[in-house]
Amino acid sequence: MQKLGKQTIKFDNPISILETSSIVGPKESEGPLANFFDKCLDDEFWGEKTWEKAESKIIKETVNSSIIKSKLSVDQIDYCFAGDLLNQCISSSFGLRDLGIPFFGIFGACSTFVEALSLASVFIGSGSASNIIAATSSHFCSAEKQFRFPLELGNQRPPSSQWTVTGAGSAIVSKNRKRAIYN
Repeated sequence: MQKLGKQTIKFDNPISILETSSIVGPKESEGPLANFFDKCLDDEFWGEKTWEKAESKIIKETVNSSIIKSKLSVDQIDYCFAGDLLNQCISSSFGLRDLGIPFFGIFGACSTFVEALSLASVFIGSGSASNIIAATSSHFCSAEKQFRFPLELGNQRPPSSQWTVTGAGSAIVSKNRKRAIYN
């Protein structure tokens, strides 16, 4: 790796993305990108009792889908860089703990996924890893409860208010160029 300035790194060997996966909520599945998601949910709870448990399930299933699609075993994944919008990255840490992959919880709000991809690339570029999962999740209802107006209060949302996505995305970043879907 070569440092080409304060914000640019040139990798000696290209870093690849082996596979990706995404799951989104009902609102996102109504949009123009619906055909590009792996799974679109009909229910905000996805069979769980709380929004937070639903978010953990969404990121868990998204990451598992990436692993299955990549045809790698869990043992071939060196690290997992993942995060969400809740305190202590609770949704991602609880959702991914059963995988047994060393977990780095990251928080960058809207930039979490790009931060995960960047960190994974640097680890692979340095020779510290061969395959890393980069993932993120959010859930409109749990984020609204934590950062804005709890839905249970029945507050009216102004027309200009933002809407946090319900969904998760994951990618397997790898040094393996032969099987890459993105180089």
